[in-house]
Amino acid sequence: MIRVKTIHIEDFRGVRKLDLELAGDNYGICGRNGTGKSGVVDAIEFCLTGDVTRLSGQGTAGLSVKNHAPHVDQRTHPEKANVTITGDIPSLGKPITIHRSVNNPKKVDIKPADAAIEGIAAELEAHPEFALSRREIVKYIITPPGQRSIDVQTLLRLDHIERLRKSLTTFNNKFKTEADEAERNRVKAEADLKIALKIDKLDRTLVLGKVNEMRKILGLPVLTELTKDTSFKDGVAAPQDTDKQPVLRKAVAQADLTALQTVLQSEEPTAIGDNRKAVKDALEKLRDDEQALTLARRHGFIKTGLDLVTEDACPLCDTPWKADDLRKHLRNKILSAEKIEEMLGELRTKINAVLEALAERVQAIESVIQYSKNLKPPVPYTEIDNYLKGLREKETVLTDFLKDHSLVTPAITAITDSWWFLSAPQQAQISECQNGVNALPDTSAADETRDILSVAQDRYERLLKAIEEKNERKAQSIVAQKVMDYYNTTATQVLEGVYDQVAEDFSAYYRAINREDEKRFVGKLTSEPAKLSFDVDFYGRGLFPPGAYHSEGHQDAMGLCLYLALMKHTLGDKFTFAVLDDVLMSVDAGHRREVCRLLKKEFPKTQFILTTHDRVWLQYMKTENVISRSQSFGGWTVDCGPRVWDDHDVWIEIQEELAKDNVAQAAWLLRHYLEYIAVILADNLRARIEFRGDGHYDLADLMPHVLKQWRTLLENGEKSAIKWELVDDNTAIAAMRSTAKELIAKTNAEQWAINPSVHFNEWANLQAPEFQEVGDAFKTLLEHLRCKNPACMSYIYVSPHKGQPEELRCNCGQTAINLKT
Repeated sequence: MIRVKTIHIEDFRGVRKLDLELAGDNYGICGRNGTGKSGVVDAIEFCLTGDVTRLSGQGTAGLSVKNHAPHVDQRTHPEKANVTITGDIPSLGKPITIHRSVNNPKKVDIKPADAAIEGIAAELEAHPEFALSRREIVKYIITPPGQRSIDVQTLLRLDHIERLRKSLTTFNNKFKTEADEAERNRVKAEADLKIALKIDKLDRTLVLGKVNEMRKILGLPVLTELTKDTSFKDGVAAPQDTDKQPVLRKAVAQADLTALQTVLQSEEPTAIGDNRKAVKDALEKLRDDEQALTLARRHGFIKTGLDLVTEDACPLCDTPWKADDLRKHLRNKILSAEKIEEMLGELRTKINAVLEALAERVQAIESVIQYSKNLKPPVPYTEIDNYLKGLREKETVLTDFLKDHSLVTPAITAITDSWWFLSAPQQAQISECQNGVNALPDTSAADETRDILSVAQDRYERLLKAIEEKNERKAQSIVAQKVMDYYNTTATQVLEGVYDQVAEDFSAYYRAINREDEKRFVGKLTSEPAKLSFDVDFYGRGLFPPGAYHSEGHQDAMGLCLYLALMKHTLGDKFTFAVLDDVLMSVDAGHRREVCRLLKKEFPKTQFILTTHDRVWLQYMKTENVISRSQSFGGWTVDCGPRVWDDHDVWIEIQEELAKDNVAQAAWLLRHYLEYIAVILADNLRARIEFRGDGHYDLADLMPHVLKQWRTLLENGEKSAIKWELVDDNTAIAAMRSTAKELIAKTNAEQWAINPSVHFNEWANLQAPEFQEVGDAFKTLLEHLRCKNPACMSYIYVSPHKGQPEELRCNCGQTAINLKT
């Protein structure tokens, strides 16, 4: 992959013009919500992939990169919106420059022109998983197993497994449907032959006996065997005058019509009625499940499934529900995947039985219509033709459902409508046809026998062909099923090996973050065809889905750990770049430090760009040496974009305001900057701050306590140096104490509570020279609280972060004051 050195953004999203110098190092971007962080993330994604997930993902109807990626003032000039990234490709040891304009998002300018470099760029474009936002965590943690399988396999570059599985499933269903249809054709052909020969069952002895009876009438020798080459008509003389041969064979037509009338006058067979009812019930249950799943997707049930019902209210709309009743209601609505598969198998069997009965009726009615047409004169058949169209429509609907299980509603209609009994007009037309056939002149016994043998021969040959087709289709279906079963078994075994390794890394990462309270934590990924279940340990009580009992903060941490484990398995040493967009907003401070250490220890070769709205989190990353460079955004305007704000230029900005005699603005800048720094210092020095329930602290709540804690820590450090007889350290710390006392006094910060005239609220009323003294005092004080090494310059902090303080130190270790006494 890539390591980014510089990013240039121009008129893209909320950014007018911005240059970031990353130098290939880890980089932090900090700013409260609405200051432009996401615009930078979008720009990186766009430059590397040509797309912006925020403009093209789910729920973005009507949005597009071309129309909405340019800055709002340049929306009609997409050519002005562009991003350029420079960097290195570690695996090639070569530099790369990537430039992309919104005017043509799919066209990318890559320099130098090198096939290997272009290949890396193409890989980045095809797999943009280098960027992880908190909303993307949902894909790995609380998404349904089927979708998780797709998302995880895509990230692992194993999505071809799912594509092939779907193709094999399609072919398997196709062969199953063809085999079912061939079996129905065989059953129809068998029924027709039985009617022609007037026998109740198809038995070799019965067939030969009936055929030989007719052959004796014609004075022909008996047949001794029944094979595929047997001809019932063997030796039958051809008619002398074929032009006078009737189009309609009376005896055969009478047999067909009599058999149909017998069926029509009987009740619907219990087996068919039971099958129709069972199919209807199963389809309705499946329809209800489908509606529930649709409702779930629409309203966010991904996050609020059965396992998230924890109190007596709906987790979506707060409608009062008893938790047990709600769980029962959802279980009745949402079927498990295993039960759906079992139900579909039973449905196929029962629907095929119904289709066989339908096919027999269709063929019988087709014969009636043909007889009606061939009578001289023809008799009306409009009503039975409409009935036939209805039967064929039901056949089509039920067959379509077997191919596409989403076609539930029309299948319910088709199976519910009764078709066994005919209407009076339909019955009347069949009777009229039968009367017309009965009125035909009788033929001689020899002619009638010859006709029956001829029809029986045709139907016997059709049966042989149907049996051959059925056997061929069944063999194909069996092979297709075996191939799919073998593929699923093999793919599952392969994926299980991959997932076991991923789960092992995931568990290790999560234990590292939660070493204090979840030392025995384990996670398990279970692969099944088209599914990937994810369960995690909950304090030794068992394995559950992540959303069942773990907090939102724990889920965020799990999402990050699983993502890192997946990227490690996918890319290995090529995992050199990742963007983590505010992914740990719900993780508490203590665990954030552990995240820093995890990134530093396990991924030392990966360049991370981390965004956060939390200044303390940014400082954690600096303190733990996770990031060496950072950029803070102090605000945003539509005209100028993000207002870049860092430790160096805030003082320049204050000076610029004082030069314009705008003391009020200079005072505002200083106050807000000090509030930002005071939060960091309070955490670094473990200052005792009075708790506020609303979480809002102003400068007076923070800075006096920070400075008091600093002086106390230096005093403790001096006592420690005296105890351990460290003369040089004692001298240095005493000097620091003296300097601290002097600098703190100049700021008047410790006097804010008792002397309103020096309170920071009065800064705006000072003259420029008076405020200059205030600003200089705080600037010097903050420099005093930093490491003096120009390469470090980190704010000094207490180590460890919890427990008994042992040391005051900086990131580089140049400052190290022992606090043990």
